[in-house]
Amino acid sequence: MNKRTIFFVLLSVVFVFSGCESMGSDTKKGIGIGALAGSVLGGVVGHNTGGHGVEGALIGGAVGAGAGALIGSGMDDDAKKKAQTTQATSAASTQLTILKVVDMVKQGTPDDVIIDEIQKTGSAFAMDAQTVQYLKDNKVSDKVIGYMMTTKK
Repeated sequence: MNKRTIFFVLLSVVFVFSGCESMGSDTKKGIGIGALAGSVLGGVVGHNTGGHGVEGALIGGAVGAGAGALIGSGMDDDAKKKAQTTQATSAASTQLTILKVVDMVKQGTPDDVIIDEIQKTGSAFAMDAQTVQYLKDNKVSDKVIGYMMTTKK
């Protein structure tokens, strides 16, 4: 292998290892593990197939780092998706129910506080005539009922 090829392989490895701050931790781990494993394997294969252990290690390290980066990046993407799903599920579980609104009224919570809580939680209600009557029977104000009707589930 000539000096120019070795230089470009080394340069490629340096760029891969330099990474950037936006890389996830699994990507960085994948690069390191892949480069190490690739270097060892490439060195052994290169040495045993023609006495070019150094060149084999360089090529193996570059290929291993690239493969490790791809695998680690996939793992980081999966972790991000899982975190987003957890946040969405958490937000949905904090939404107010009609029963919770009635409980707030019974506890003496002011209308504006109830409406603010509906807004903050992104709560939405399926409002039909029976539900409206239930709310009125439980002393929920027309102001709160009116706002609940604008949230439509």
